Amino acid sequence: MNKKSSQTENLNIVQDFVDIVNNNDLSELEYEAKDFKIKIINNCNNVPNSQETVIHTAKSNVSEKNNKIKNEPENFTNKHPGAVNSPMVGTAYSSPEPGMETFVKLNSLVSEGDTLLIIEAMKVMNSITAHKSGKIIFIGFEDSQPIEFDQLLVVIE
Repeated sequence: MNKKSSQTENLNIVQDFVDIVNNNDLSELEYEAKDFKIKIINNCNNVPNSQETVIHTAKSNVSEKNNKIKNEPENFTNKHPGAVNSPMVGTAYSSPEPGMETFVKLNSLVSEGDTLLIIEAMKVMNSITAHKSGKIIFIGFEDSQPIEFDQLLVVIE
C-alpha cells in the first residue's frame, strides 16, 4: 500500500469517527489500535449556552414557589444590573470545601463583599464577591462545573 492511499484510508477512518460523534451527539470518542490512535472531542457540546444548560439542571433543585423565577430565563442575562459574571475561565465551586455549606442559595440574602463562589483557575482559588447587597434570585452554575469568561453566575436583586 502506498503512502497516499494509506493517508486517504486514515482520513476516511477519521471521518467515520467524526460522523459517529456527530450522529450520536457524543462529547468525545477515543479509539486505539496497535499503530493508530484517535481521539475526537466535540467542543460544540462543551460550549454551554449557559442559560439553557443551567435552567434545565437547576429546575430540579428549586422549590415550586421559586419555579416562577427559573421559568423566565430571558430576564437574566449577563447585562442585568445585578449580574455577577465570571471574570475568568475556570471551575466554579459553591462552597469552601467539598461537603461544606454553600456560600449562597436561591433567595438567600447577601451583603456587599460577601463571597458568592470560588473560581479555580490555573490552580489558584479566586473568591468572587457580591458587588452589592440584596437577594440571590438566580444561580447560573453548579458546583465543580467548568465556566466560561463572562458567563452569568449569579443575579443579586
